[in-house]
Amino acid sequence: MDAAMVCGGILEIPLAHCVSKGYTHRMKDSGMRIRVERQLREKFLELCREQDRPASQVIREFMREYIERNEQTIANDKNKGRNLERR
Repeated sequence: MDAAMVCGGILEIPLAHCVSKGYTHRMKDSGMRIRVERQLREKFLELCREQDRPASQVIREFMREYIERNEQTIANDKNKGRNLERR
């Protein structure tokens, strides 16, 4: 299987698609409980259903994108602080 893998042991799907959709064989071993306004929750779930996507998958994708966007910014801020201390 060159550019493909078995997602969840069932289907042969291109690896890039599996990763972008969160369908890898990694075990999910942790949970998170959050409190949100009922209206926000209902609208979010409605949109997920319309797109035929599990809400948990959408949230995991958001978390990965958030980390990717912010890791570099945080690293740059830390380096700026170190550079200021050296002066």
